[in-house]
Amino acid sequence: IDQCKANGTSNQTRIIEQMGVNPNSFRKFMDPSTYVNQWNATTNGTYWEASKLLAKVAYEKELAKATGSGSKRKSTRDDYDSDDYDVQAVTKRYKSNSGEIKKTHAEVQLEALTLLRTITSVEGVPDGIVYDSCPELVKKIKAFLARDGMTKSNFMLALGGLNSNSLNTFLAGKRQDQAGNVTYRRAYVFFEKLRILEGKPKSSARIGNEIEHPYGFSLEKPR
Repeated sequence: IDQCKANGTSNQTRIIEQMGVNPNSFRKFMDPSTYVNQWNATTNGTYWEASKLLAKVAYEKELAKATGSGSKRKSTRDDYDSDDYDVQAVTKRYKSNSGEIKKTHAEVQLEALTLLRTITSVEGVPDGIVYDSCPELVKKIKAFLARDGMTKSNFMLALGGLNSNSLNTFLAGKRQDQAGNVTYRRAYVFFEKLRILEGKPKSSARIGNEIEHPYGFSLEKPR
């Protein structure tokens, strides 16, 4: 953001308008002295909106290259008079072998960031009660990270700035030996929000867990 302001690409007022964030939140985010722990900056809405905006800018740059903007090739008037010019140029660059138009890397990343933001904004999920076992959550995490554009770093940020050691230790755990790991509770809340967002019913395993553990699984490390 500072680089965009410095090189004249945009100004602070325009950037705030594009992101749709509160000016006070923006100034707080941009002040390096605001957060002693930098992970806490992810709770500021500016973080997510800035990620989306910068991904969009990157996508537009790729699109400009695909359509020949800035190309050294001399274009004829007919090139630009054709309504199909942009579509043909983009199709040529991003068309897969199957004939489908492939999304750019930046576009995929933008969609992934938007999904994370949407999931974390879901309300009504209680914190502190878990109805999935550790192995069940490990399976969900691995499947989620396999999605296009999803990265561990962004996933950890969506889980409240989770430490990579905590996540990796949890993924390597056996049975319920990682019940005391903070990843367990945060990941459960995250995927419960995702379930609600997608409108999916509780699985038979989930219902069985609620019956067997009416107060949820223990969140303490097994002795």
